[in-house]
Amino acid sequence: MKEVVNFYKDNPFNFSNDISVYFDSIKNSNQVLEYEDLHKILRNRFGSGNNIKNIIEFGCGTGWLTNTISYYYKKNVHAVDFTKKAIETAQSVSKTLKVSPKYTHSDIFSFEDSNLYDLVISLGVLHHTIDCYKAFKKISSFVKKGGLIYVGLYHYYGRRPMLKLLQEYSYWHGEKSAYNLFKKMNSSMKDEDHSFSWFRDQVIHPHETQHTLMEISSWLKEVGFELVSTSINKYKNLKKFSIEKLDALEKEMENYSYERNIKDQKFTPGYFTFCAKKL
Repeated sequence: MKEVVNFYKDNPFNFSNDISVYFDSIKNSNQVLEYEDLHKILRNRFGSGNNIKNIIEFGCGTGWLTNTISYYYKKNVHAVDFTKKAIETAQSVSKTLKVSPKYTHSDIFSFEDSNLYDLVISLGVLHHTIDCYKAFKKISSFVKKGGLIYVGLYHYYGRRPMLKLLQEYSYWHGEKSAYNLFKKMNSSMKDEDHSFSWFRDQVIHPHETQHTLMEISSWLKEVGFELVSTSINKYKNLKKFSIEKLDALEKEMENYSYERNIKDQKFTPGYFTFCAKKL
């Protein structure tokens, strides 16, 4: 989608001109720990017998995840992104960290590779493609039999309160005022370039879609995958959660987002992850 390509061309998501922002962030904290199941997968302690050696990340952006995995878990990572500036930044961070993932400049739909991978990852990317469902099918084709796919998407219920607040604020008071409100809600970001790249991506992006785990479940069935974990139930054992219970948990995400974004004014994007195994 040309408008999305142009949107990221000069201002990639999570971007800063200061490489030390990425270097310090990765060196000081393993952010993968926020994804409990992904950490266990990478440590080969997921309980599924998977020995993860080769990984591909679609939509690596400025490389925070690719470089974090390379640095903390010593895995072979192939990183793909359609924004040249983002890849150049990621490569600079890799060099500084003394890690060596492979980078490819390509969009998802035109990417080709004869290799299959133990783990395919795409966080916060597919919902910006022209067709999230088709993009998911494409990246799932690179998973080995018995391998895993790990995806993060905007959530239909959890996303609405934040978008309503900041997009309406931008409409009535202007984009600059909305950005100032965003900074207030997300005060941990000190670097101006970094903060503004987040605001652009989260609030004024030209194209995004939102999804639910119920919707994704049908996608997984179609491509021959089985759901093994999700942030919807905080990565707990799925055998203890019926479809109805998961559906109820999803709908509660809207109330949580409202409390955080509207009442507490703490930025919460409305996002969920899921992991699935190829049967």
